[in-house]
Amino acid sequence: MEGLLQQQKYDEAIQCMDNRLALIDQLAQLAKECQLQRQVVAEFAAKLSIQEEKLQALTISYHNIVFKKLVQVGKGNKAGQAYNLNSKEF
Repeated sequence: MEGLLQQQKYDEAIQCMDNRLALIDQLAQLAKECQLQRQVVAEFAAKLSIQEEKLQALTISYHNIVFKKLVQVGKGNKAGQAYNLNSKEF
């Protein structure tokens, strides 16, 4: 995902993030259904949580870069308002 963000392939990065969330959801479901897998899933979930924090920080960084570029090309006011409105989760 970091590579996609560096290459400014934001749609692909969003799809990757959505796929990660779906995977995490499936792992949670597996842990509920299979007692034997709970420990393995819990360990994996802990690793994913750490990765998720790093990815959120990286995403915020790219969010700021994009906004600054919009301001530089003179479209920051309108586009920036729309961008901020659509990215409240960050």
